[in-house]
Amino acid sequence: MNDHASLPEQDLPPGRHRHLKEHLMREIRQHPVREGNTARRRRWLRPVVAGPALAGALTLAVIAGIAVTGADSSATPVGSDGKATYAFAPRVNGDTTGGAADLLDRIATVAAQSPAGDPVRDDQFVYIRSRVAAATVGEGIGTKLAALHRREVWLSVDGTRPGLLREPGAVSDGEELERAPAPGEPGYEQSTHYRHLQTLPTTPDAMLTWLRSPGEKGNEERDPDQDAFVLAAGLLDESLMPPDVGAALFRATARIPGVVVVPDAVNAAGKHGVAVARYDAYNPGLRDELIFDRKTLEFIGSRSVATKATDSIEAGQVLSTSAVLERAVVDTRGRRP
Repeated sequence: MNDHASLPEQDLPPGRHRHLKEHLMREIRQHPVREGNTARRRRWLRPVVAGPALAGALTLAVIAGIAVTGADSSATPVGSDGKATYAFAPRVNGDTTGGAADLLDRIATVAAQSPAGDPVRDDQFVYIRSRVAAATVGEGIGTKLAALHRREVWLSVDGTRPGLLREPGAVSDGEELERAPAPGEPGYEQSTHYRHLQTLPTTPDAMLTWLRSPGEKGNEERDPDQDAFVLAAGLLDESLMPPDVGAALFRATARIPGVVVVPDAVNAAGKHGVAVARYDAYNPGLRDELIFDRKTLEFIGSRSVATKATDSIEAGQVLSTSAVLERAVVDTRGRRP
């Protein structure tokens, strides 16, 4: 019944935190790559969705040596020969394998078997707690991840009431989120409230068509496959997916060309998992990763990793990271499970 959902025809509304990714990518684009600057540069095209891995206030900090300080203020050495951490992927250009289709099919099977739980009421809110951090880059500034911090969102199940965002230390702390568009209003097809997600396609082919659809028609520079991967990532980071829709999302992602497996990826909570990843078609110096628990195959976070060095960015540095710690349905906005 969900395979005929109306498909969006225009760009999604401005993303929650795209400004930070634009800033990061502008820096990557403007600085020469140490390995040689032969690749053709492309104008940054904003992604259709950005998840909380791209959140955070801009932090001006100069890196001393190659060290990153976490939320507990302990320094974790990282570098080209170091171990994989939430802040660094030491083998970023040699740590991928094939097998994404098989992995995503297994993930989809697990998602489809997820217990439905109690019926979700229209007057409830989807609660998501995560840990996030993002880097700040700029001319003359060393690149360093900001301190990891907590992020909590409450999203209206049916989209008729404003949600809430709490992100301590950020300008968005305590921000009231706008009501989602109603059916027939502009932007409804791109909204992520639970009732709308229930209407999305439940077969891989139809879901892939939906994922590729957002974007400006007639734009020759647009890459529908890249848009599809980023949209899938955004849905996973901060929404509650119905089991059948989630299964279709994973199997559709498996059909996007260029998706690879990263056997060892680390989320913002320091947990090692396995990731499916794609090199950003718009920004060749970036790789986006979706991280899953190796045993349960549950989605546990995401990260964006620099794959090319610039004057202020080392290949392997993590530029944004998240860890999804809890998802639940609650009766009241602002209440925790």
